[in-house]
Amino acid sequence: MADFSRIELLADSSILEQHEFPLFEYTGLYLQLRSQAQAMDYCCIVVDQQEAQDADDEKLLNLVAASGYVDDDSDITFRISKAEQYFYTYFNFKAHDAHLSDSTD
Repeated sequence: MADFSRIELLADSSILEQHEFPLFEYTGLYLQLRSQAQAMDYCCIVVDQQEAQDADDEKLLNLVAASGYVDDDSDITFRISKAEQYFYTYFNFKAHDAHLSDSTD
């Protein structure tokens, strides 16, 4: 079972939505996030590397791309946190007007 208790968000990001889901043979944590400072919403899928220790970076990226969460025209970027042992994938970057937005939209 995956453990997502140690995830770290990017600076100034807040969670709009989150849930765990089956990412093929692994467990993914889906996060919809907002960065007020960057005036941007984006999504992230986190995979616990202890659960996915048999998977390389390319396999995890392909699984995330095939998950159904990533828009067809979206750029995908990733980072690996060796300290927390998580594979973070970021995608679906969308600008928003920070002056018109609030936490209810």
